[in-house]
Amino acid sequence: MSGTSEKIRQIVPNPMAYLKTVISLDEDTKHDKLDRMITKILPVFVAICSLFSILLIIYLKNFTLAGILFGLCLGFVIGFILLGVACFILSDRGVIALRYVILILAVVPALVGCLLYMIGSDIGFNEFIVKYFDIFGRNTGLVSLVVSAYSLTLMIFFVAYGVVSVIVGYFRSYFHRVLKALEYPPDRRKNHIPEWLFQIPDIIDIVSVEFEPDADDGKFNIELFRNTALSLFMLGIVICSYIFINPLFLQIMPFEDMLLLGIMLSLFISPLVIPWSIVKSIGAKVTSDAPRDFYLWKGMRGRLYQGFFAITFFMMLLTLSVYLGMDFSRIAATYLGYVTFMGITSLITSFVYVNVYYRGFKNGIIKSYLFAKDR
Repeated sequence: MSGTSEKIRQIVPNPMAYLKTVISLDEDTKHDKLDRMITKILPVFVAICSLFSILLIIYLKNFTLAGILFGLCLGFVIGFILLGVACFILSDRGVIALRYVILILAVVPALVGCLLYMIGSDIGFNEFIVKYFDIFGRNTGLVSLVVSAYSLTLMIFFVAYGVVSVIVGYFRSYFHRVLKALEYPPDRRKNHIPEWLFQIPDIIDIVSVEFEPDADDGKFNIELFRNTALSLFMLGIVICSYIFINPLFLQIMPFEDMLLLGIMLSLFISPLVIPWSIVKSIGAKVTSDAPRDFYLWKGMRGRLYQGFFAITFFMMLLTLSVYLGMDFSRIAATYLGYVTFMGITSLITSFVYVNVYYRGFKNGIIKSYLFAKDR
């Protein structure tokens, strides 16, 4: 049974030599060191965030459902901001030079703050971001809106670094084992989690795992950036429909609490997009006696998205909310603010992933798989 991709073997006789033209197997990159740090500290980090969240709930003395959710989310957001700062310092530089990234972070929030001020300082969204993101606690003046825009942007930026670093660290370290397990004969497989994860039909008798990786010219992958941002945006809208259009939450939670919870929860949805996206990028597939190969990313995407049933559930809750006499203008206002935020979050998270992590992520998974099979 072949343990390496026949597609790669057709390109060059020695797949290890082919991979060395992309990335040195002996090179200990910053990403490798960061991966080791992430996998080593994450259990302790999660425990500390959980304890910090509990202390926040006790300190705030808000033991309602909204208060408990707020404390939990805030504790993890603060934790991942700190982790993101560390990952920003320790990670490899991105495809786009750091000076340009800093320039964007310096200019865009100021422009957004000015735009919000020109639209009208008394609109609900402006009052919301000033209340929660202006560290100086001012009114909805120009300076306060600009400060809020900077605070919000930096929060998204560093949380994205922390979350993506965790995804990349664990996948680069362990995902090759999942792929390798697919090649074991059925009677030797310790469990059937890989088949379940990829939704591989029972009728497929797996022969081997192969790769058809996307081409990489070393430039910023605009298509991947666009697709990842769109997937994050759409999934964020679907998930938070459960909160914003749910009659229970509409009755027991103030508008600002729902919007703030939606914002914080949306910072952590990338684990539902990036894993199947990278499996698609490496072109992982299983071969069998069937006339067509089975691409793993399709089954993985379906598994991760299973249970949302976006349109049906959204329409059901919306109809129920209107039937119960909920304020439709309130629902619309909530969505307008959240959609704006979700667009910003999707763009920043996608940029961090594609610019800094994507190339090393893709090559790292293939390297780990080939090295484990050929050494």
